[in-house]
Amino acid sequence: MRTLRTIIMGSMMIFPGLLLALIVWYISGKPESEPWETLICNGIPFISIVMGLFFGWQTGEEYSATYEG
Repeated sequence: MRTLRTIIMGSMMIFPGLLLALIVWYISGKPESEPWETLICNGIPFISIVMGLFFGWQTGEEYSATYEG
């Protein structure tokens, strides 16, 4: 259950990550140079997904076998 929760939260974080990347890309003046475009278009959504996976795993402690509550 904890793993499923983590996967769902990580996969759902793609949408805010893509929206944030679009906003940053537009505000930064639509860069077409390779390092900035790659960082904005790939880095921000990837970081968003990783944060969603981390948050999903950390908040799923109640489903863990080691929960002492």
